[in-house]
Amino acid sequence: RAKGLRRLLSYASRETLELMRDPIRLTMSFLGSMVLMVVIGYGITMDVEDLSYAVFDRDQSSISLDYRNALSGSRYFDEKPAITSYADMDKRMKSGEISLAVEIPPEFGQYVHKGEQVEIGAWIDGAMPSRAETIEGYVTGIHVKWLLQQASQMSQAQSSSSINVVSRYLYNPDIRSLVAIVPAVIPMLLLMIPALLTSLAVVREKELGSIINLYVTPVSKLEFLLGKQLPYIATSFISFLLLVAMAVWLFNVPLKGDVLALFVIALLFVTFSTSFGLLASVFTNSQIAAILLTTIGTMVPAVQFAGMITPVSALEGAGRLIGEVHPVSYFLLASRGIFSKGLGFGTLDFAVFAIAIAIPITLWLATVLLNKQER
Repeated sequence: RAKGLRRLLSYASRETLELMRDPIRLTMSFLGSMVLMVVIGYGITMDVEDLSYAVFDRDQSSISLDYRNALSGSRYFDEKPAITSYADMDKRMKSGEISLAVEIPPEFGQYVHKGEQVEIGAWIDGAMPSRAETIEGYVTGIHVKWLLQQASQMSQAQSSSSINVVSRYLYNPDIRSLVAIVPAVIPMLLLMIPALLTSLAVVREKELGSIINLYVTPVSKLEFLLGKQLPYIATSFISFLLLVAMAVWLFNVPLKGDVLALFVIALLFVTFSTSFGLLASVFTNSQIAAILLTTIGTMVPAVQFAGMITPVSALEGAGRLIGEVHPVSYFLLASRGIFSKGLGFGTLDFAVFAIAIAIPITLWLATVLLNKQER
């Protein structure tokens, strides 16, 4: 056992020296993650604010003016010059100048005073369906609020205005996208970057021919792989600490939960991601193939199936299956839960188990494939 440990540490020391002598990989291991954190953190947003809109007021009454003020007073909308005709509305919608056009019909004020039914047109740019649905929700909410205010002022429909639904957002009261995106970016980067770096560890020796040293020495395949892996686990965990620091102090995302739990789960996860990199490195025979396989094998699950944008429970078919079994889904849940909900080990034991069980499975596959390469 002592000899095996010495052999393992010998390979780890050698891989560390090679990493230190390669400025590109060393820079990528730290600076790459930090740059991507900034780009993705600020680049991906679910906030829909400052929506450009214009009003086609065909009534020009005090009531229609009050309705227009209800829209312009919202932080979600940015009012543009009034629409003068249907042709003007069509032209400005096509050019992208406005995302929403509100048409107030003639005699709108009179209909409101009489309590008669009247329709207000809301023309929404539907080129981006999810954004269009959000705009529709904003307009509907403002419209309902305005109706209640009118009913209260006119002493009508008292029963409808005496009962209100008050919504409160837990864990993210300001509804900031950064609070949801940044904790989700950390698992994505800790899956992609460590795996990419580790994917070159074995295949590089194949290309150089130095892999033959493995076959003529008493070192076991597992000792060889773990020795290759240890330096990347260390650099990946340091990168994780830097990402957490950026999340807290640069993006102002509160870290409410158990820090120790986050660190332990992150350490397990970077062990898995580097194990996946080793698997790709053993499976392929060229560095380009290893990078391509690792990129596809990490980016697709992290972005599409882990719940970063769409919850895993909302997925179907193969996507749902991948999301249910892939460790990145569990680290993402843990990261968001610890950052935003104040979770700890007590509620995240399932995540610890799911990630931990994936490590020996991945390393076993890498060991088996390395044996095949030897033959």
